[in-house]
Amino acid sequence: MFKDTLVVAIGTAMSRLTGLLRVVVFGVIIGQTALADAFDGANNSPNSIYELLVGGLLAASLVPLFTRFAEDDDEEATQAVVSTSLVVLAIATLAAIAAAPLIFRLFSLHPSPLVDADLFRHVGTVMSRIFLVQIFFYGLTAIGSALLNSRRHFFAAAWAPVLSNVVTITLLLVIPFTRNGTPQLEDVLQDHTFFLLLTLSATGGIVAMGLVLIPALKRAEIPFTFKANFTHPAVRTMVKLSSWTFGYVVTNQISLVVIKNLAEPGSGNQDAYSKAFTFFMLPHGLLAISIATTFVPELVRRVRAGDAPGFANWTTSGIRWISILTIPSSIAIVILAQPIISSLLEHGHFNSAAAHNTARALAGFSVGLFGFSVYIFCLRGFYAHEDTRTPFYINVFENGLNIVLALLLVKRHGVLGLGLAFGIAYMVSALVVVWILHRKYQAIVWPSLGSLAWRVTLASTLMGVVLLGMHHVIQPLSVVAELAKVFLCIVAGLLVYIVSLFVLQIPEVRHVSGLLPRRNTDIETTLQ
Repeated sequence: MFKDTLVVAIGTAMSRLTGLLRVVVFGVIIGQTALADAFDGANNSPNSIYELLVGGLLAASLVPLFTRFAEDDDEEATQAVVSTSLVVLAIATLAAIAAAPLIFRLFSLHPSPLVDADLFRHVGTVMSRIFLVQIFFYGLTAIGSALLNSRRHFFAAAWAPVLSNVVTITLLLVIPFTRNGTPQLEDVLQDHTFFLLLTLSATGGIVAMGLVLIPALKRAEIPFTFKANFTHPAVRTMVKLSSWTFGYVVTNQISLVVIKNLAEPGSGNQDAYSKAFTFFMLPHGLLAISIATTFVPELVRRVRAGDAPGFANWTTSGIRWISILTIPSSIAIVILAQPIISSLLEHGHFNSAAAHNTARALAGFSVGLFGFSVYIFCLRGFYAHEDTRTPFYINVFENGLNIVLALLLVKRHGVLGLGLAFGIAYMVSALVVVWILHRKYQAIVWPSLGSLAWRVTLASTLMGVVLLGMHHVIQPLSVVAELAKVFLCIVAGLLVYIVSLFVLQIPEVRHVSGLLPRRNTDIETTLQ
């Protein structure tokens, strides 16, 4: 288990780091402009439509189903689910491309008064037609990753996003050699080379991410014959499992549309919000997703075996690890948001005002890092029980709270308010989801979490005090010095935190070799 988690963690780390580099390169070349907002809205379109139509369906059911099919040696069921899903993806992709003007308009209902609304929407629609091709390849990636993960082949799925980012970065870096000056909305329509490089940089990366999993599936000796069958019992089971997940995804997309429009498309705030979210997802992806990816198959196996104590131990261990990793990260990012963004993004066409705007949004997001990670992990506990109804209701609450808080905070605080709304909503919702998960399935070992909570809080507070002091004392005079400051602060904070954890005798740190349990009994050593 530890080796699997390490493979996923390293792959995820490289994915997030190259993703961060992709954001930096885009910011340097394009800046934080109306074009950046149009690109953001257009490039969000395939994500939203994929999630709305098939993404939630696949995410909620594929790993549990494929794990069950593998254990039962039911290849026919696997082939029926995969084949039928591919057909649905193809139809959804073609329909979305045809509806591109309507889709982009949802993300530009209230453009900034500083931009020509018709031009903004026209440019966004033109880019959307290329970006919406991504829907099929997002689905292909989800299916391939689920097949590999369900059979405990984690490498390719964890590293495929790295290839995607490399392709995107490479194409973006060609742009400065083909033109001069800051790119504007009009350039998308007037400069065909620029249009192709900009749009294919995103779509080409997603296509590569999906296709690279095909050889990995062959190496894993996972047989496949195309046999689409909408009436197969396995397909019906997938649809049944995902019916509530569709509602879950709808609420997510409603929230996203509201938030994106509150950011005033065309003002640059939409770009600031998205870039901040990318930075926010770096620690979540590196620290929490690695835990969730390797724990989910085990949670499914415990449920199938009727091992309720084992399920509780694995769930609690996952929350403990997420707490240890994300609570200090949240504090560190809130304190260091400005120097992090300034040192990495304030280059080329990305000016100091854009950096400040993005840093404010990042600080708001980071308040909820722990809550967001726990929330996402605990939902997997419901899915392991094939319960998709409960997550729907919880998600309605979370998104409703996010929207209400955003409406209250955005006028006074701008993108900081939007980030804070997200962070606070997930912190509150994390408490709700943990409580409900335990109430339904007795999933939490409360004494274990209680004994950990005060220790991690104390260690994180000590680290935060050190970081705050260093942040105010060290005043860099250049971008390079700013980057050095961030590095020194992170190293110092990490040392203080690790030493504090050792002093406070947290089992996970004292027994690194036993990070993740191999049997039910092993896990009890960390539940102290």
